[in-house]
Amino acid sequence: MKDDYTPNHIPSNERTRYIAFSVLLFCYGSYGVWVNDLYIPGKRSRGIHLHDVPAWIMYGAMITACVVMLSVVVDHYDRRNNETHYRLFAQIGKYVGWGLFGLSLVMAIIR
Repeated sequence: MKDDYTPNHIPSNERTRYIAFSVLLFCYGSYGVWVNDLYIPGKRSRGIHLHDVPAWIMYGAMITACVVMLSVVVDHYDRRNNETHYRLFAQIGKYVGWGLFGLSLVMAIIR
């Protein structure tokens, strides 16, 4: 291991935003599946209400987003030289999250 290695530094305001948004997203998604009405707002429309399986799949996408955001915070505190692993994890998480997001919307439309 090199002696001149310096670990990632993520600014505290960015870490705070990621933690806060993760908690809010988790709470919003948990409440939505609890009442079986997960509302996804739309930019140009009134949004969509997801129920049953599509809501659970969207909740999976939300959990994936939370985990990816929290991995950035964990990376800040991890002093080992493994930033590439965190980047790979984030990339895979983004693909999985967007895939679940799309699958949820397709299932909601088909139902």
